[in-house]
This record gives sequence, structure tokens and C-alpha cells, in this order.
Amino acid sequence: MSLPTFEGTSPHISDRYITNEIAGVAITMGQLVYISADGTVLPTPNAPAVYCGRYGIAMTTAAINKQVSVLWRGRARATAYGTITAGDMVGPASAGTGVGLIQTIVKPGLTVSAGTALVTYLAQMLSVIGSCEIGAASGGSAIIFME
Repeated sequence: MSLPTFEGTSPHISDRYITNEIAGVAITMGQLVYISADGTVLPTPNAPAVYCGRYGIAMTTAAINKQVSVLWRGRARATAYGTITAGDMVGPASAGTGVGLIQTIVKPGLTVSAGTALVTYLAQMLSVIGSCEIGAASGGSAIIFME
């Protein structure tokens, strides 16, 4: 793994954080990725579980076992599943939608009387990876701010 790239005014105040990783499978630019147990990066699965690690967006396309640049913080284009609107919270697309896609995360209502509502709420909030700055239709490239 190489040293990270900082872009911005200084390493202490940076608008983007990019590292070079090894692709565990073929990865396409704009896919949402995560670091797998073997240290390679993989696109998010089409049935994501609650993952407490860090998500990134592939900045380049790479074949399996080749180097891929991944943005972990800052702004990048990511492939949308469903329509995403500016201001939406976004996260990994849900089951059956395709690997490496992002979608709007709708914050569920939280009621005091429903015990499972809190669990649902926390699961939804853990899946938020950032916010949409410029929206896109399904299959398009939305500009996402990774926090």
C-alpha cells in the first residue's frame, strides 16, 4: 500500500483523502467499495449487511489484483441506484440492486413505543456514508461528499 494523497491547503486541512489499494475483484470507477477481511477492496455487495468499517469510492477502474485509487473522504462521482437528489443522505444500495451502487437512505420514523424502531433507526443511520451534492437519475453519476 502506498502513502495516501492529500489534496487541499495542507495535510491538516484537506478536502480529499485518496489511497491506492489492491482490487479483490474487478472494480469499476464510481463503485462504492470497502476493505475486505484479506485487505483488498471489494464493491459493496448487492445485499449489504450493517458494516461498521469505512466505505470509499473507486476513482479508477482496475482488474483483480491490480491497484485501484480509492477516495475515502471528499467529493467524488458515484453510480446511483434510483434517483438521488441533492441533500439526500446516501449509503450502499439495498438487496438485489447491484454491486457498488449508492442510494438515498431514508431516515425511518422513531417512536418510543416500538422496540424494533430503534434497531431499524440505528441500522439505517450506520449505513449512511455521506450526502449528495449533485443528484442523478438511476444509473447516472451523482456527486457525493464522503464525510
